[in-house]
Amino acid sequence: MKIKTLFGAMLGMLALNFGIASAAEPLAVDGSAVQLASCETCPTVCCVPPWAHRSGVFGDLLILRARDAEVGFASTVNGNVPEGRVGILDPEYDFGFRLGLAKALDNCSSLSLSYTGFFSEQNDSLDTAAPLSLTKNLVHPNEANAGTNVLSAAGEYEIDFQFADLDYRFVVLSNSRTAANVTIGARYGNLDQELSVVYAGAGLTETITTDIDFDGVGARLGFDIEHHGHRGLFVYGKTSASFLAGEFDATYLHSSTADPVRVASNWEAGRLMSIIDLELGVGWQHCSGWRVSGGYTFSSWLNTVKTADWIDAVRNNADNYRDLDDEFTFDGFVGRVEYRF
Repeated sequence: MKIKTLFGAMLGMLALNFGIASAAEPLAVDGSAVQLASCETCPTVCCVPPWAHRSGVFGDLLILRARDAEVGFASTVNGNVPEGRVGILDPEYDFGFRLGLAKALDNCSSLSLSYTGFFSEQNDSLDTAAPLSLTKNLVHPNEANAGTNVLSAAGEYEIDFQFADLDYRFVVLSNSRTAANVTIGARYGNLDQELSVVYAGAGLTETITTDIDFDGVGARLGFDIEHHGHRGLFVYGKTSASFLAGEFDATYLHSSTADPVRVASNWEAGRLMSIIDLELGVGWQHCSGWRVSGGYTFSSWLNTVKTADWIDAVRNNADNYRDLDDEFTFDGFVGRVEYRF
């Protein structure tokens, strides 16, 4: 009997050292023998691995840049020939954040609620003097003063988004140091693009303003994996896909000091917008519950309406309003501080 007990204990130790035990079957001690048991039946006596789900709070710092979203608002010309810089509103890196909390249901599953906000602003201006001038690239070509160039142009461009996520996350594969999780959840998303450009010259000031707003709700599916090494270090990767059903609402207004409404257009359409996220990084955690991580994040937004495309649709007399679908991306750095208990 003692030989059987010793043999069982040795098998249990080998399973732990070589990662044979799974998340659904962590190690438990029952009397003198080591045997496998489930997270549901022994949440208090299981040997808790470093990847185990725990309740806690977390905060993320986001440093992101919107790609493929630039708007050229003016060009420097000499007569009809380009000569000089083009005025472009191209978003740079800006700050965002994510705040959330998690509730562990057991070592292998948890619920989380989080809010994400990103707010960016880009400014640019052009000034010149005769014989050079600036074209008004965002004005409707059939507007009365469309062909009249100016000497000064300045613009401001904002791209903001917000998310509220409710997720259920659970382990699907694991050993003593590595775990893979699946996330099933719901997401509310808002995307707002606002642009304002002012052209000044010959005693007349003209302003172009556009606003594109999207609100949507839908499902979110994700997958993540993390591997823990020595001294609390770990590496991780995560990806997710969100499918938001909602509506785009876009406006365009050309006004001037002489006429408050020179050109105006409004457009609304229902869309299913897809968002694909990817994040890779490294981290460190301490047995006290503190955990820090950082990595590179990439997000692709599909079936969106971009400011440049919306302005082109208005300037082309609405020939292709129904084909307003494009994509842009966000990428940058994400850092997380988390406390688990």
